[in-house]
Amino acid sequence: MPRKTLEKIFALADKERADRITISKQVNDLTCAFELPGKEESCFKLPKKLEADLADNLRRLLKIAPQDLTRGKYCKLRSNKYKLNFRVSILPEKYGEKIVISLIKQVSSLLRLNKLGLQNDEKKQIESALTKKGGLILIASHERGGRSTTLFSLLEKINRREKLVYFMGLYPEFDLEDLITLKNNKENWEMALRHDSDVIAVDDSSTDDLKLAIQAASTGRLVIATIEAINVMEALYKILNLGLPWNLVLDNLNLVTAQSLAKLKRGDKNKTRKQIGLFEVLKPDKKLISFLKNHQAKVQTKAFWEKAYLLAKETKYRPLINDVKQKEKEDII
Repeated sequence: MPRKTLEKIFALADKERADRITISKQVNDLTCAFELPGKEESCFKLPKKLEADLADNLRRLLKIAPQDLTRGKYCKLRSNKYKLNFRVSILPEKYGEKIVISLIKQVSSLLRLNKLGLQNDEKKQIESALTKKGGLILIASHERGGRSTTLFSLLEKINRREKLVYFMGLYPEFDLEDLITLKNNKENWEMALRHDSDVIAVDDSSTDDLKLAIQAASTGRLVIATIEAINVMEALYKILNLGLPWNLVLDNLNLVTAQSLAKLKRGDKNKTRKQIGLFEVLKPDKKLISFLKNHQAKVQTKAFWEKAYLLAKETKYRPLINDVKQKEKEDII
């Protein structure tokens, strides 16, 4: 599909303020549908000659690997006619591939670390971890729980002019000056390690990403990664079950945070922010690390995690429910 035709579709979608573009192959037609505000729909046929290389040309335009089926990939395009941010999915269907492009009307402003909702003790622990020359900071939440925002708030805090900071992924959620972006693959991880990288970050980490992150942390880099987990104990469980030696994992684990989002009671004064983060932060101390290493065989037992939880509470770790109660008491949520 010629780039010019794609450009026209994107420009028209921007003009019509579409929420979503869906391009799909029907029995005899190639159709493009715009979902408009109010759930109205505008649908039109595309020339049949475009059918053969439709998805491939879109992949080239968005710099997606050939034949890559992707779901919810964040992308951005700029031209003299439009500025678009969106998530794209290329999905198999009965007559070929369906392309779904969900347009993001306004890119969220990046919140600084002190605006996320962290209590003072937790914020100080995170700031301290950011000063370490090596090790892993793990950021956990459920899906759409705010972990990407926290990741970039941490990256914003780092002096990127004095340190080489790499983000593994072509389309970061937020634009940060002096952030070096690379496609997230093993070869680029190796390249970042060959160079004098100081910090490496990866979002929406897969199992392979987490393994690479821990191995990179063991080389003296500070690595910040996100993981889907509802609390720090689940995040800890997941990285201990990656199949890596526990000494490698635990000796390089600086900090684990977990978070959720709650509705602000009154919102901010500009009425642009409606949610605030709820947090728990675990900085494993020697006593907790020693217990974990010495009881590896019992990792699947309830008693193991009950003891780990009690030891964590002997540090400055406060369960997320404590933050909920504190913000309710302060009439924030």
